[in-house]
Amino acid sequence: MKPRILIFDRDQAITQQLFWTLCDYYDVVTANDLPTALRRAATHEPIVAVLDLNSPAEFGSTDTGWRILEYVKSRMPKSRILGMTSEAVPETRDKYFHFGVDELLVKPFDTEQLLGFLRRLAPLRSLDGVESGAFKFCY
Repeated sequence: MKPRILIFDRDQAITQQLFWTLCDYYDVVTANDLPTALRRAATHEPIVAVLDLNSPAEFGSTDTGWRILEYVKSRMPKSRILGMTSEAVPETRDKYFHFGVDELLVKPFDTEQLLGFLRRLAPLRSLDGVESGAFKFCY
C-alpha cells in the first residue's frame, strides 16, 4: 500500500505537476482551496500534508495553508507536515517549525529536494519490506 499524501496549493499547475511527479510511489490527493483540503484531509487521513503556507486568506480567515496545518495537526497528530513557502528569512522559518512544520521547502525548489524530504517523512517500502529510495516519474 502506498503512503498517502495531501498536496495543497492554490495554483492548480503546481498541484498537478506534483501529482504527476509523485503518483507512482504515493497515493496523492490534491486540493486547491480550503474546503476541499479540509474535506480531503478528513476523508483520506494523509501521512504527509504538503502545504503552501503562503496561500492568501479565504473568507476573511487566517492564511489558508495555516488553517489546514492546524486542522491536520489537531486531528491527525501522527501526520507530518512538509511546508512550502517563498519566505526564507530565519524568523519565518522558526515560526513555521514552532507551529508544527516538520520540513520546509523554499520556493522555487528542486524536485530532488522534495523527494528527499518525502523519503524521510513517508519512507517507501518495497515488497520485501526494505525501504526504497528509487523514484520513477509519471508522464
